[in-house]
Amino acid sequence: MITGFACPILAQSDTLKAQSDSMMTIKPIKTDRPTQGATADLVPKGYFQMENGFSIEENDTGFVYTHPSTIWKVGVNENFEVRVVTEYINIQDEPDPDVDGLLPIQVGVKAKLLEQHGIVPKASIIGHVTLPGIASKQFEATYFAPSMRLAFQHLIGDRFKVLYNAGAEWNGEDARPIFLYTLAASAALFNNFNLYVEAYGDVPQQIEDDFKHRLDGGLTYIIGGNVMVDISGGIGLSDNAPEQYVAIGLSYRFKM
Repeated sequence: MITGFACPILAQSDTLKAQSDSMMTIKPIKTDRPTQGATADLVPKGYFQMENGFSIEENDTGFVYTHPSTIWKVGVNENFEVRVVTEYINIQDEPDPDVDGLLPIQVGVKAKLLEQHGIVPKASIIGHVTLPGIASKQFEATYFAPSMRLAFQHLIGDRFKVLYNAGAEWNGEDARPIFLYTLAASAALFNNFNLYVEAYGDVPQQIEDDFKHRLDGGLTYIIGGNVMVDISGGIGLSDNAPEQYVAIGLSYRFKM
């Protein structure tokens, strides 16, 4: 009788241990914010993740409030995640004193390309399509607008990381792409705090158009492995770039 009871108990104990070991292999949350560049990391298989950001940006004519910008992610498998990007903004400037609404929704994927091996970086490719008609009237796009970028990252020891992106995006109004770049360095401080600095910008296709170069930095803090809060800010380096911005964010994930 003792043996008969012990077998299912031991089996249940082994199952719980296996589940616990499996959960321990899941790394702390990785997000595509608050940096302007995206990480090469993916959401773990079977997890849902939300990355929310609230920001105030100052330009030459007024302010743009974002409340919020959200990336919705689902980990499909170890090599693939699906994504939806939504953003609600309020513009307060001189020509249009108060305009607000939902920007066109973006749907897309992130796929793993490489794992880091020596000087070869970890790499992923990210693609989105902006959907015309799914937005507030004043922000509707005329055409489908694709965007794509390659995301790379190097881990240097246990504390430092270099991340960089290169890509192109279209505005849904004409056929000319805008090329983009990001370059960030981050350091793990203590007690789940991370600090980063980043240069990023837009490079237009035609040389007569203005370049936009910017600099930003921020701090992140991970709580319990599945929640992250962040604060960041940046300044414009070129004449036509927005003057400055500040942002806060909250990201979290859970097993579906």
